[in-house]
Amino acid sequence: MWEVCLSVKPFINMINMIEKIDRACSVAFTGHRSIPSGEVDRVSKRVDQSVRIMAAAGVKNFICGMALGFDMLAAEQIVRLKKEGYKIRLIAVVPFRGQHERWKMKDRDRYNELMKEADDVIVLSETYFSSCFFKRNDFMLSHSCSVIAYYNGLPKGGTFYTIRRARMLKMNIINVYA
Repeated sequence: MWEVCLSVKPFINMINMIEKIDRACSVAFTGHRSIPSGEVDRVSKRVDQSVRIMAAAGVKNFICGMALGFDMLAAEQIVRLKKEGYKIRLIAVVPFRGQHERWKMKDRDRYNELMKEADDVIVLSETYFSSCFFKRNDFMLSHSCSVIAYYNGLPKGGTFYTIRRARMLKMNIINVYA
């Protein structure tokens, strides 16, 4: 596993990181932080189906922002499919070091386990700043060709921002919400 912090590593590390993530073979996840408990199994199955289809089409990299909710559910699906033998990679893109430190203990434990399973970890900033989540979302879109989303259609929040940007970029979007 390698880790890059764009705010402190030399420019050469950024070039190496970009070369390692082939945009044409990469998909980003975006979604809401809350999934109703009665919907988790259905959403998990839809993510599983979407990832299997993308993997069959040649996608190898699945880029995840590692937020609570949909991101972590999606990361868990990637880990599970890797254990089934799929030749896919989980790339964790963390907006700032320590994003999980104020979470509940069970969520921190889940996050830490997923981070151990990630093939690559990219930390975009050493510290929190007001637009760090938007910067993370922009980074993920700039390194992927498609998006797997859990989006309820409401025009607010980070998921809305990411979906709107993906549409502007004419990216393929699979919404597992409906």
